[in-house]
Amino acid sequence: MKLTLGFAAGLAGCAAAAQQAAEVYIFPTDADATSTPPSVSPSLARLVLLQRLAPAGKGPSSADIPEGVDVDTVVELMNKYGGEGVPLFGEHSVSPSQLVIMLEGMTGDQIRELGEGLKTKPAFTITDPPGGSAHDKLVKNDFYNVGITNEHKCSLMEVTNPFEERCWSGRSTVARYNVKKQPDVLSDLARQAESLAKLARSGEMETTFVLLPASGEAKQWSDNSHELRRRQFPAEQIISAHENPSESAAPSSPSDADTIFYASTKSIPSCFQSEDSCATSTGNCSGHGSCRNKYANPDGSESKDACYVCHCLSTVSESGSLTHWAGPTCAKKDISVAFWLFFGFTVVMVGVLSMSIALLFNVGEEKLPGVIGAGVSKSK
Repeated sequence: MKLTLGFAAGLAGCAAAAQQAAEVYIFPTDADATSTPPSVSPSLARLVLLQRLAPAGKGPSSADIPEGVDVDTVVELMNKYGGEGVPLFGEHSVSPSQLVIMLEGMTGDQIRELGEGLKTKPAFTITDPPGGSAHDKLVKNDFYNVGITNEHKCSLMEVTNPFEERCWSGRSTVARYNVKKQPDVLSDLARQAESLAKLARSGEMETTFVLLPASGEAKQWSDNSHELRRRQFPAEQIISAHENPSESAAPSSPSDADTIFYASTKSIPSCFQSEDSCATSTGNCSGHGSCRNKYANPDGSESKDACYVCHCLSTVSESGSLTHWAGPTCAKKDISVAFWLFFGFTVVMVGVLSMSIALLFNVGEEKLPGVIGAGVSKSK
């Protein structure tokens, strides 16, 4: 009996050790990828996904780094797999759309076959991945906090179209499919792999595939509770630098104090169909305004045609100086008044200087009056 129990315990230990790891593929592929992809913990994989989905200035913060993990390791991981960084100098290019496809309940053979269909190697693997209930919290809490607020049930064909607005939250979205309930999604994804790779190479849309094995584990993607925490405790960004919000809007509201100001690096449409899409895509107008319907009726009621744009406000700094904001996301300082004052002053000063020089020349060119000998008496 004791031998049987010991043998069973040994088998259970071997099964736990041989648990299938999750694999993560990223389009575009890394040409310098090593033959053996690195293995990361679920907490670090979660940071990579948040970094790829979040707008500039709203990615993971230093408070999200798991305890016992070296910060330099996290930064290196983010730089390699976290997507395109924001340049410190020079003009910002338009960032590609970000699509994350999570395939749950996969077997080892399905993961291997789909990996062969994607015709690339995994970017990295996730050791000891969490179970299904953890994925719900990841999407509803963490992804929601970085702007993925559009819960949808779009098909694979619809979600791979970045112009399908009902499936996207601005320029990012997450799609979840359970392979056990939707087995056809594997063949559909293999057929679309080449077109997704072309979109990634052209810089229009990058796709991240998260292949999750069937697991009964009850643990989470992160040990800490992150529901609404990012809204309450803004912290230092790991990768994306942002300004410290030392200025407050003149007509401030309670939510303004928690807003992280950032300049969007994405192309902003001239009109948004809803107030939520406007606030999500512009970062709530960078904290310097609010989204309003340009075609609203004079009495404040909504009109038939909706066109939500940012209505920029002014901010007052601690020193008392007033700053006006402009641009499609209210991220640019409006210097038109200062420019015209400087331009007008310059024109006036140039005019005064020109008139002074002309007056001096005119005086110098005049002939002297013939009265020099007027006071000299004639000799008799």
